[in-house]
Amino acid sequence: MKWGGQEINKTYSWYRVISILWIVIIALQWVNFTESMWFMQTTTLVAVTLISIAAISALPLPNVWSWILKSLAVVISWWIVLITYEVYVPTGNFFPDQLIGMAAHLSPYIWFSLATWGLFELIWRLVRERLHILMLLGVIMIAFTILDSFTPYKCWHNVAWTVFAGLGWLSSHHFRKYQLKYPLGWKSLRRQPIKVLLNVSVIVACVILIGISVPSVTPLLTDPYTAWKNRGGGEGGSSATVAASNTEGIQYIAPENVVSGYSRDDSTLGEGFEFLYSPVMSVQTPIRSYWRGETRRIYTGAGWDSLEQEKRGYMLHSGASTGEMVTEEFPKIKTQRVEQIVTMETDRPYPVLFGAYTIRSVEIIKKEDEDIPAPQLRWASREAELHFGDSDLALLDSSEANIYPKRYKVVSDVPLIPLEEVQKASYEDLYSNTQNSDYLQIPNTFPQRVKDLAEEVTASGATPYKKMELLQSYLRQNYEYTNKPDLSRKQSEDFVDGFLFEIKQGYCDYYSTAMVMMARSLGIPARWVKGYAPGTLPASDFMQQRMTASESGSYRVNNADSHSWAELYFGEYGWITFEATPGFDAPLLYWDEDGSVVSSGADQQLDELEAGEFQGFSWLNSTVLRTITIISIIIVVLAAAYWLRSAIYFGIFRLRKGRSLTPGEKAVYETLRVVHRLKRRGLGRNDSETLRESFNRWRIEKPELSAMLDSLLAQFERASYSHYSFTTQQWRDVQTLSRQIFKVTRKRVEKK
Repeated sequence: MKWGGQEINKTYSWYRVISILWIVIIALQWVNFTESMWFMQTTTLVAVTLISIAAISALPLPNVWSWILKSLAVVISWWIVLITYEVYVPTGNFFPDQLIGMAAHLSPYIWFSLATWGLFELIWRLVRERLHILMLLGVIMIAFTILDSFTPYKCWHNVAWTVFAGLGWLSSHHFRKYQLKYPLGWKSLRRQPIKVLLNVSVIVACVILIGISVPSVTPLLTDPYTAWKNRGGGEGGSSATVAASNTEGIQYIAPENVVSGYSRDDSTLGEGFEFLYSPVMSVQTPIRSYWRGETRRIYTGAGWDSLEQEKRGYMLHSGASTGEMVTEEFPKIKTQRVEQIVTMETDRPYPVLFGAYTIRSVEIIKKEDEDIPAPQLRWASREAELHFGDSDLALLDSSEANIYPKRYKVVSDVPLIPLEEVQKASYEDLYSNTQNSDYLQIPNTFPQRVKDLAEEVTASGATPYKKMELLQSYLRQNYEYTNKPDLSRKQSEDFVDGFLFEIKQGYCDYYSTAMVMMARSLGIPARWVKGYAPGTLPASDFMQQRMTASESGSYRVNNADSHSWAELYFGEYGWITFEATPGFDAPLLYWDEDGSVVSSGADQQLDELEAGEFQGFSWLNSTVLRTITIISIIIVVLAAAYWLRSAIYFGIFRLRKGRSLTPGEKAVYETLRVVHRLKRRGLGRNDSETLRESFNRWRIEKPELSAMLDSLLAQFERASYSHYSFTTQQWRDVQTLSRQIFKVTRKRVEKK
């Protein structure tokens, strides 16, 4: 392959490493873009695969060894990520039980990982020329521009990093081409790196300074995108906005721009929506949890009735602190007290304050110079909700919206569920002495086939809790998750009936409502809950969490994390969260018989249901993860040391001399290295022999080496004794001869 009129040197080079770095930076922008859309385990696996494959590609390895190490790195990545995110919990012997078990859980994650590997190899091997780089950058920039303009996603930081990496790649390409075309000029340039970097820095600084100093000017022509957006006289083609909501906590911003967010009206569920990733709040917490908002209990057939119809009983709290609030007491449940610091990152007011179930007290945190009126808080003890404002509808237009707290501390008593105990409790044990008929409400028009399906699915469950596990498993495994369900399939007037038998796809509102109503049809009190999923951790907190097996950190919650789930009532064990939506894990705490507390999610409950018993996470700990990581690093380091052994060998002599070696010195040391290695392959040198005498004897013992030994000896003597300078090309000839000798002698050893 020719580059700039010359044959490209395919040996290891600085350009190989730096070009891989630019490719990784560009690829990570897409990983960052998909972070909020994919499951966290998918995003992590893609990132780990990309970085490990890139690191191995940067090593000067033969193709065979490179592919072997890449394959090994990808498999280790699968193992670590699937276990870390509890997609697979190892049981039995490592071989074959654990390997077979992991293989059964690889789909669909394996396809994301392999696609990442394939795309990296494709770009790295095909994008060689400047035109190729420009075309790739152009496609990426157009894609980000379209996504930023026509979707709710904000891609400016992705564009900025792509431009940075693209310019760096083009600059590196230019210097590499210059190096190959003008080797003497490149050699001179290398002697003055500070001067080159200083000039580049000055030019970049001037460009930035000019850019930020240019005054704003009104455009003379309207760009096509703005013209399209304003074609109907306003944003999104319409000046109207609709203050209604339903799906996934959907808020209707405009008739054609329905996006995710916390809902105010759940009377009509359904429709599709787009994910909105704007921030809502950050939660500093020692445990991962759902951030609970409100509950609903009256199902209408189309959705959930308003708070006015439910007629809550409130306890008023005026001031920055509520003190200890009265809550329902459940004698068979222990609790763990947890403090959370909630910082709102949006100006939008909400009807409630969010926190882990169940809230015991709230303290508003004000800045020292902040002077705002004391908020009006209303505690609904039966529903465990902390409402904000004088009334349930006040926040849309009231001046109270201006005093919604920006920061507050929530103290919660999180239930510790005695799983084995509640699983064994019969219907009589749970409900004989309790009255909770309000949470058994079912409309008169509720379809019989929904009740029949609930009976059929849970028939093998011996107790109420076992039945609910079966129901949860059925919903998670038999219906497709999508934010845009095909409503053309719907014929039934009942929302749950249409979901279960006609649409058969949907998002959280579909699954949670179906779970609640099917549970009620079986005589299990249930309520519908809405709030936010836990959110995500910043990279630093996430890595710390993985290494310490902790779930503490500052969780970032955005509008796409708005969520709904089901809470089911189990008598003296209280309300327990069930998560029927696939892809979501309800963060629950379990009280083990030995007095320890273990965390789990819905996927863990399903695994336990299939296994027939509850198992904690004793196998998954920081020591195991560190061991796997260290082993992976050792494999890569040893491979790199082996293939870089020649560079390490000459590096030692360079350190001893305190200067770079000349080509002649390199030739001498390389010849001595050949002599040393041949000794290990049966061609020893006597102490009394000169090098020429040893070579003459080896020619007789190994005739197939005769020509190569003669050439190597001639180069050694020329480098050692000739008054003529030893050239770089002659040094390369010595390298070639040594490789040929090693190759021939290795084959002879293998045959023996």
